[in-house]
Amino acid sequence: MKKFIAISAIAAMATMGFASEADIKAELEALKKEIEALKKAQAKINVKALKKQISSLKAKTGGDNLKWNVDFRTAYDVIGYKYADGNSDWNQILTNRLWLGMAYAPKDNIVFKGLISYYKAYGQLPAPQQGYNYFDWIVNETPNPSGELRVKEAYWLYFGDKFLGADIPYTVSVGRRPATDGLLVNYREDQKAKSPIGHIINTEFDGASVGLTLENVIDIPGFYLKFCMGRGLTNASTRYASIQRNGNFYQITSNKDSEYTKLDNWDNTDLFGIIFKPYDDGQYSVTTTAFKAWHLPGLSDMGNGVPMDGIYSFEQLGDLYGAAISFKAEGIGDGINDFLDETNAFVSFAWSKTDPESDKTMLGSDDKESGTSVYVGANWPCQLMENARMGVEYNHGSKHWRSFTYGEDTLAGSKLAARGDAYEAWITKELIGKTLTAQLRYTYINYKYTGSQAFFGDGGTPIKIEDANALGMNPIDKAQDIRFYVRYRY
Repeated sequence: MKKFIAISAIAAMATMGFASEADIKAELEALKKEIEALKKAQAKINVKALKKQISSLKAKTGGDNLKWNVDFRTAYDVIGYKYADGNSDWNQILTNRLWLGMAYAPKDNIVFKGLISYYKAYGQLPAPQQGYNYFDWIVNETPNPSGELRVKEAYWLYFGDKFLGADIPYTVSVGRRPATDGLLVNYREDQKAKSPIGHIINTEFDGASVGLTLENVIDIPGFYLKFCMGRGLTNASTRYASIQRNGNFYQITSNKDSEYTKLDNWDNTDLFGIIFKPYDDGQYSVTTTAFKAWHLPGLSDMGNGVPMDGIYSFEQLGDLYGAAISFKAEGIGDGINDFLDETNAFVSFAWSKTDPESDKTMLGSDDKESGTSVYVGANWPCQLMENARMGVEYNHGSKHWRSFTYGEDTLAGSKLAARGDAYEAWITKELIGKTLTAQLRYTYINYKYTGSQAFFGDGGTPIKIEDANALGMNPIDKAQDIRFYVRYRY
């Protein structure tokens, strides 16, 4: 209020040089009256009452400062499969996907982030069964029949300035991780990269992380180290686990009535990984990762030895090692031309190795089997229309390649898990800035071996497509997914 009075007085004085003496006297008298009125109004302000009103307003309008954002996508997919016997199968599916994001930062050095997900196919599926489409690793990346709201992410993130007294900024985080749509995959998904390298890990899980920004002490741009720990399956027995349905009746199948005790013959499925970034100058970067996962599950063949005969048990079979190194350029060269300045390109190499338990098999083998994958891509501003980008990607997986990309959002199956070759092209167009966008995407997968989409047991046994056909199997030889979507974000 005092500032307003002072500004008014200055403004009046500034006009005096352009007015007559009578005008000036009249303006001064008017100004005096305004000042008196403002003083009386200011004296009437009840500060305590005003504070009470503000507190009440905060309570009604979310004084917790929880901020929401919306990401809503409607997609139309045309999915086609060609089988080893030459027959093909095509279908189309409409889906709605809603992400409700939330964030709350009560202090400058800590923030909570969450993401609630809804992903549903248009209409009701004729025979919905809660099978592996509800598996925790993929549940938010699979269109489900009932359209449930589920928690996709929920974690807190702490920011520190000095780690153990050194000039090392760090972060600590615990919760349900942002572990899908990571580095490289984020380009086609048209969003910022999340934590892992998407080439080898694109799976939901719960866990913790510690990140260290070391460039201040190492003197290398972007020098960074992050430790990640996750739990994919727990060995805890669920509540009322011993009560099983038998026809129209329920019966107690064991005398074990303890809840959340250790489940017999089951161990925790844990993962420990390291993300190491030795260089990142904002344009060129190198990112690496290495991990080990323990007690991984899969289908164990309980039949007569014939692969894929449908008689299996779900068991834990052994461990898995994985690693990847990715090179990324966001801009080619330095000022060569505008097109290259806005072009992104990457190449990535990944490796996996199974380690089965002594009496088990993984991927159909009791030996340690290694697999590899190559992933390359580029994207650039579309020259045919404004505010649009287009990209092409290619990846190849070897016979025993096994990735953690079960959460990849490609309805025909994870292209990055393919034992064979996968090709993809896409174009994304801004309709109303980033608020409303559209994308057309085509994915083509040419499988060389079976088991690309399976877990870690005999269901993931790699058999050449032609050999599997000769054994009486009829695996998928080729897969295609044509997707068009419109997406609203705010």
